Amino acid sequence: MTKSSTRPRTTEPSLARDGDETERGYWGNLSSLIPHYETFWRYHVFPLLVPNQICLRDGLDPQFESLAIANYSTFVSIGRARHKIFVAHENYKYVEEHYAALQRCCELGKKLIQRFDHLFESLTKRRSGVSPSKLEQFIEGRLNDYRNLLHDEMLSTPKDEEERRLIPKFEKIDEYRNWSRTMYHFKRADFVVASDQLKDDFKATCSRLEDGWEAMCKASETIMDLQEYLRRRSLGSAIGTVVNPLKASGDWVIRNTSN
Repeated sequence: MTKSSTRPRTTEPSLARDGDETERGYWGNLSSLIPHYETFWRYHVFPLLVPNQICLRDGLDPQFESLAIANYSTFVSIGRARHKIFVAHENYKYVEEHYAALQRCCELGKKLIQRFDHLFESLTKRRSGVSPSKLEQFIEGRLNDYRNLLHDEMLSTPKDEEERRLIPKFEKIDEYRNWSRTMYHFKRADFVVASDQLKDDFKATCSRLEDGWEAMCKASETIMDLQEYLRRRSLGSAIGTVVNPLKASGDWVIRNTSN
């Protein structure tokens, strides 16, 4: 979105002021959970933007652009997952959809770390040392069992005396595939409150992504003063040609379709 002022910047960029509409909308709820997203954005993404706009320049170095897109996509997926879990949760009846959203966050986070590692290696001829292993382990050890319910029949998910939705503990899912088992042979110890578990798993997802962003920010100190890094980051034309105006990164209206 075009800014209202073109005066020289006197403070470092911030998402609250310089992010796009989506970033500004989500940042208030996410800033305490993933604070290094803003640092990473300030290091590697904000310098790629057309001045006083939120769109990327034309002709960017491909590795920088792919890094920026992966970074933004990961952030948006977190914001959408939070909205689904905390706001538009449909009383947690379709828990598999919530876990699919959390797994998407982690899968995109893995891609982001891989993009950063590729950029780092292209500049230094060595790996960055930042690993997606925490995200991989969390997907495999926690998220998969619930997310994979997308491919199966619905579970029976009763409510407790406080009208809170209950779901089987992940190690008990297979025992409660049949609805009659839940109806006639229900054991409270085999179930958890869906909202509580999802909110905890959302925070755990953010914690692992924040660890990744923090590690990438620390590794970035090695490359950000390199002349080749600065040269590649500066590539591209600073003239916005398709913005009219942008409300969100990657979201625009094509005005000239003659080509």
